[in-house]
Amino acid sequence: MKSILVLAMILLILPTQSFAQSKAKALDPAFVAFLTKFKAAVAKDDKEAVAMMTQLPFLFDSKEQKRDGFLKIYGKLFTARVKKCFATAKPVKDGDIYEIFCGESIYLFGKVNGNYKFTETGVND
Repeated sequence: MKSILVLAMILLILPTQSFAQSKAKALDPAFVAFLTKFKAAVAKDDKEAVAMMTQLPFLFDSKEQKRDGFLKIYGKLFTARVKKCFATAKPVKDGDIYEIFCGESIYLFGKVNGNYKFTETGVND
């Protein structure tokens, strides 16, 4: 009888945990729409579109890059390897931000004035 009660409790708890975990991993539909456009711009190497979806000024090598500076460093941010990674990368939600891991780099996205933007890069340690 005790084992039936324990089994019943486990069966009641498991679906709740699965639902909570799937809920926590759910992506904001607005972010999904943004990321779809962002990935397409990266795939087409559309620097202008990527710049428009980026929080500017953009901090790179401890220097703030305005639009023209961002366009100049674009090739360093989005190498052929990174472009390939972006094609299949799945974002990870971390608090209020989303991250995409590509090799040694992390690409971060967050809301800026109510709209999602590419906000910064970091080192994947």
